[in-house]
Amino acid sequence: MKKKTLDSLDKQLIRILSEDGQIPVVDLARQLSVTTPTVRSRIKNLTEAGMLKIAGLIDTDNHHELITALIGLSIQSYGKLNEEVEKLASLDQVSWAAVVTGRYDAFAEVVVSGGIAELNNLLTHIIPKVGRVVRIETFIVMKSRNKWICMPEGLKKW
Repeated sequence: MKKKTLDSLDKQLIRILSEDGQIPVVDLARQLSVTTPTVRSRIKNLTEAGMLKIAGLIDTDNHHELITALIGLSIQSYGKLNEEVEKLASLDQVSWAAVVTGRYDAFAEVVVSGGIAELNNLLTHIIPKVGRVVRIETFIVMKSRNKWICMPEGLKKW
């Protein structure tokens, strides 16, 4: 059941959870002036609707063995750009990917633990197999602030 709109309680719940995903349900209920079953039900509904995910996040800036990069891609998609970006997003090293407007068709954020060699392999061998990538421009993140991300699938072995 997809939820199309968020009411004020959903928005308050998401805001609090985004600040502390480990806050006990009883404390959430107290802050929101509702019952604990209401909070549990709202969290379950938002999660099932794909509108909320509670996860542990890392700040890659504090992990010097990781390289984070933003990648701009021009893709000859022939009307299938969304499918191409879905394939891109499913790669192990990709933390997120998006269709964008402007100079590129898509952007992706990647995180690798194997240094420049792994990033090079990703850019020259793996990403070009996703689809008709005609141009890639890479921006290595040198320093970031307030940038918390879910651990990409490829780093779960890290």
